[in-house]
Amino acid sequence: MKQFIYLDTDIVNSIIAQKEKGLVLETASEQEDTSGDNKAKSGSVTLDGSVGGGIWKFAQAQAELSGTGELTLNSHSQTVLKEIATKTLHDAAFDIAYKQIKTERDTDPTNADLGSFVELTQTFDFVDLEYIENLFSDKNSFLAFMKKSEKEKIEARAAQEISENLNREQQRKNGNELKNRVKELVEANNRQYENISDIVKAMRQIVPYTRMLVSPDGYLIPLEDKYFRDNPQTMGFKHGGYVTCVGYVTNVIGETSTPNAGNIFAQLQFMVNQVLVSILPTREKDLFVIHPIAIYYGK
Repeated sequence: MKQFIYLDTDIVNSIIAQKEKGLVLETASEQEDTSGDNKAKSGSVTLDGSVGGGIWKFAQAQAELSGTGELTLNSHSQTVLKEIATKTLHDAAFDIAYKQIKTERDTDPTNADLGSFVELTQTFDFVDLEYIENLFSDKNSFLAFMKKSEKEKIEARAAQEISENLNREQQRKNGNELKNRVKELVEANNRQYENISDIVKAMRQIVPYTRMLVSPDGYLIPLEDKYFRDNPQTMGFKHGGYVTCVGYVTNVIGETSTPNAGNIFAQLQFMVNQVLVSILPTREKDLFVIHPIAIYYGK
């Protein structure tokens, strides 16, 4: 059983509609039982009468008619019992679309290129840029807490090293220098957290998506909120790890994507893409951008 985290129903419906020459909304199965009976009615009829004629005086005829017969009426009544089971496709629609993809396309990621369908079952990091940006904003208490905690750790380590390696006389002579050194370490630590905020802001400017999946082996999977099966704002905290993603390649960013020298816009986009690759935690030369159709746990 699949536990869907994300399902792009528009793409699923498009694949099914192309195969079925229309969009299948539901399926129905019908079962029919028939039963019938024959009825017969019978009876008798008697004819009795006389015919007389006075036309001929010299002859008189009289006839008597009598007879019996049987009338039979047959009827057949039929009762039809139908049981119709109607099923709305819902999540089952993905299985139909997936079967069609597997029939026509190779989903092995090692053979992937632009437009290729891929199936990736591996560990991904759920990245929620909005969530991270909020945590590391200047006004957020989380950032202040982290700075304070690291400052206390630096001061504690410095005090321990001073007490272990310097006598009182050396501490008095080098007191101001030691304090300045500790201050420099604290400021350097604070800049690291501020750099994280700058990186997240840059990412949000480059990538027109708030949430995405990222893997160290070169896959970037942007996500749209409307296709989530869970609250999108909890995804970065709630989900992660080993999942399956079925989708198709929409872009390849990296060393093999050389811009057109005569196109200024292509060169600018190439520069932006290179910045993106340098920021993301990938060890591959090329970064594959995947449009996800479905993301789920299980099989």
